[in-house]
Amino acid sequence: MNGTRLHLGSALALLVAVVGTALVLAVDEPGEGAVMAGPHEAYQIVCAILEDESWTDDGIMHIRNRKLASVVISDSIAHAGVGTIVSSADIDTVSGHLVYAGTLEIRPEALDGSWSGVFFMLIDDAGLRGQAVLHGNGPDLDGMYVVSDLTPLPPAELEGFASACGGSPAIAGTRAVGTYHRLRP
Repeated sequence: MNGTRLHLGSALALLVAVVGTALVLAVDEPGEGAVMAGPHEAYQIVCAILEDESWTDDGIMHIRNRKLASVVISDSIAHAGVGTIVSSADIDTVSGHLVYAGTLEIRPEALDGSWSGVFFMLIDDAGLRGQAVLHGNGPDLDGMYVVSDLTPLPPAELEGFASACGGSPAIAGTRAVGTYHRLRP
């Protein structure tokens, strides 16, 4: 019986080592593009509401098809540029609970390509949480994806980003912290 446990334990260890090595080779190894895998931090600063429709019904504020223009500030050339957000939200005006989700496109200024994908943010009794998953398009970002945790910027911190909107006050902002990954064909 102990020999069988040892054999199964060795087989499991070998399987973990093989899978771990395959994941490192498949995701973290640099590729042909301009961006390597690794961590990132960016700030998405909303400068303008381009269009939306909203109404309140029974204490719930509904926002639909809100299109936002943004500036993305990052020390990574893979993210610094401009963005477009299309989103919808439901906000309970009594509890402050929020469900906010949509699509996002980021066009880095220094690269030939863009990021596109989806995001969500929730505020409920469990607290605040949000995440974005974006995939790369174009010569410099094709075969890449990024997964980020999202945190809304408080008003005091948002004030520091007025220069991003040409001197006008920023409407909203989000801090994204995540990791770039590379897929291999």
